[in-house]
Amino acid sequence: MAAHLPCSSPSCIAQRLAHLLCAARKAVRGLFAGRVSMTRFVAHQVIVFVALLLVAIQLVTLLALNWAVSENARESVRKEVDIGRRIFVRVMEDRTQQLTTAASVLASDFGLRQALMSSDHATIVSALNNHGARIGAAKMMLIGLDRRVIGETTAQGSVAERQLFPFPHLVADAERRGAASTIALIGDVPFQLVVVPVLAPVPVAWVMVAFSVDNKLAQDLGLLTGLDVSFATWARERGWSVAATTLPSQASSALLEALGRPAGTAAPPIAPDLLGAEFLLSGSVLGREADAAVVAVLQRSLRDAIARFDGLRVVLIALAAFSLCATVAGSLLIARSISRPVSALAEFARRMERGEYDQGPPATRSDELGELAASFNRMRLAIAAREQQIKSMALQDALTGLPNRALFNERLQQAIGLARRLGQPVSVLLIDLNRFKEVNDTLGHHVGDRLLCEVAERLRTVLVRASDTPARLGGDEFAVLLPTASEAMAEATARRILQAFEAPVVVEGRQLDVGGSIGIATFPEHGDDPVVLMSRADAAMYVAKRKRMGCAVYDVGFDAEAINQGRLSLTGELRQAVEENQFVLYYQPRLDLAGEAITGVEALVRWQHPVRGFVPPDQFIPFAEQTGSIREITQWVTDRAFEQCARWRSAGLAIDVSINLSARDLLGRELPQRFGELLARHGAAPQWFLLEITESAIVDDPVRALETVTRLHEMGFRMSIDDFGTGYSSLSQLKRLPVAELKIDKSFVMDMASDPDDMTIVRSVIDLAHNMGLSVVAEGVETEEVRGLLYKMGCDYLQGYHICKPLPAESLEPWLAGAGVQRSMTTKET
Repeated sequence: MAAHLPCSSPSCIAQRLAHLLCAARKAVRGLFAGRVSMTRFVAHQVIVFVALLLVAIQLVTLLALNWAVSENARESVRKEVDIGRRIFVRVMEDRTQQLTTAASVLASDFGLRQALMSSDHATIVSALNNHGARIGAAKMMLIGLDRRVIGETTAQGSVAERQLFPFPHLVADAERRGAASTIALIGDVPFQLVVVPVLAPVPVAWVMVAFSVDNKLAQDLGLLTGLDVSFATWARERGWSVAATTLPSQASSALLEALGRPAGTAAPPIAPDLLGAEFLLSGSVLGREADAAVVAVLQRSLRDAIARFDGLRVVLIALAAFSLCATVAGSLLIARSISRPVSALAEFARRMERGEYDQGPPATRSDELGELAASFNRMRLAIAAREQQIKSMALQDALTGLPNRALFNERLQQAIGLARRLGQPVSVLLIDLNRFKEVNDTLGHHVGDRLLCEVAERLRTVLVRASDTPARLGGDEFAVLLPTASEAMAEATARRILQAFEAPVVVEGRQLDVGGSIGIATFPEHGDDPVVLMSRADAAMYVAKRKRMGCAVYDVGFDAEAINQGRLSLTGELRQAVEENQFVLYYQPRLDLAGEAITGVEALVRWQHPVRGFVPPDQFIPFAEQTGSIREITQWVTDRAFEQCARWRSAGLAIDVSINLSARDLLGRELPQRFGELLARHGAAPQWFLLEITESAIVDDPVRALETVTRLHEMGFRMSIDDFGTGYSSLSQLKRLPVAELKIDKSFVMDMASDPDDMTIVRSVIDLAHNMGLSVVAEGVETEEVRGLLYKMGCDYLQGYHICKPLPAESLEPWLAGAGVQRSMTTKET
């Protein structure tokens, strides 16, 4: 089941508060009804009931506390064992490093190397004995390159009788890493072995130093880790034995018994629950041979950890006994004193539950019940005030005091119903403040709130008729309802509002310019129901903002309805088209003139409507931009284009993809984040894509457009100005944008061979772009003659039917593989 998000609108908040108040009334009534029933018990019944209840609660509390103490102790011991294990590992690593350093000192001894070169066995053994005594080594050996022992501190034979080194793999590890260390058994006794090379300057022998793993080491590690440390050994012939430990003899025997497994079997793993409920432990295998192993066991007593809480249990039991006695002693007094006041308060609670707030609770004594009665009286007044506040919140904007969206829609519905009966007009104004988000982001929300309040006050000043309704719909969006106002009257009111906005607003010593864009729609000319009327006022407001007209009256040319009267349903159909994958993505190749190769394609959306059939892009794209549906379409196109480009790249086809962005897309600050999520989803790189933006998208809101384009550029996307030459952008804006290329509109390219003016424009754009360090794409190339002219002018890329018409991905791939670039230069695709 889908999770439901809490509603934050004023009406929803009001409904929730109303439910809470109703629940509060019922709770108060239930509380006092229960108290009145309780007073009917005789004194001894009250005492027995309270005593039994208290005993039950205390018993449950003690059981819960005992469980919590046990779990807390277990968790505490678990953490202590984990921390101790990490300390143990670090100490053993440091010890290994120290022992390796000590062994390296002997390996670098000049006298040892001289004795080794001269095969002076006596000097070798003397050097080993002397150095071993200095560093506290138990055994020392000198191993030759043939893995045989040249000399050792306990040697009994001559050099000629030397034996093979029993741990050849340790020498092999030292050869790979420069030094090696392990813990192994020598004669059923564990030692830490360190092997380092004797260099002259290449390895000529190996020095092995053995250090005892004994009770002193275990005690030192126990002090550092705060745990009991044991070193256990295992041999196939004899099974387990404890070589060194900090445990007392009895606990050591228990550990050995828990570890025990018959001789001749494999060494068992060390499980955390090896010793049952009394201990927690962590086992580490320090060394393992074919028939022997040495393990370290770190353990902590659970019983000792839990024993720390025994004093707390005693205190709690004593407190429980004391509270039980005190409760029994005071129950009779309480039962005798509360019956009448509680009954009076219960009656008052029933009146509150019925919504009767006129009369307060009865006067009581100046004790706790008197304070309770006073609190209920304050609650009565607060509930009455909140109910009044709820009514206001449901219909009024909390910040500006203007009617909110709910009240505005209600009055608009009433005004249209009355106007329909009387044959009168109704006009609505939809107002959107300019640059309000910049004020919020730059100066803070408190300044933005002050600005909204000033806008609301100026609206009240302009609207002099009592029937006119100004409202705040949300954010920086306001609306004005003008009953019985014609289109001309509404436009005059809009002009007065804009004039009122001309004076700057002073907030905290700063002068803020208040500008707005107003869309006007009138019943019945522009719509016969509130939804249509507000939608068309929104379309007019968007046109006013885009063209910087201040205000605009809705016109059928503002959306696709001028072509087909049934296009009002396109908004819902466009969303449905995205959800049901009615769109198809086509790709038109673009030719790199320098390399005579296809290096990229432009993604073009097509709509195959299930009822209307093929809907041309020039019919639904402008409508989608006006209604805001273009954002969903762009997201669908981007998702499919990223997926397709990643598939091509995985197949070894290095094709870049161009994607068109509209003005609505650039005004959405979430666009870079959405693109980042799509890149991660499809495993695509931003360098594979070229984002095409129109000049009009820059003109609408240069600050916001520059911010979005800059963020996309920083992510790694390349940017292109589409249809260059048809808009009104200035070079000062263009040079600030991180664009990589200009795309000449096809209206200048298609007839340039026969129109000198078009040729001059194209040549000028190419020279301008190259001087600015930008590449140039000419779209609409349909003849070989135009292609030749563009080649001579130095144009970088060509796109058009002379190269290839837009194709779906499944048709484009054979075209690229079969016909190739050569065919696209000589044959016009149809």
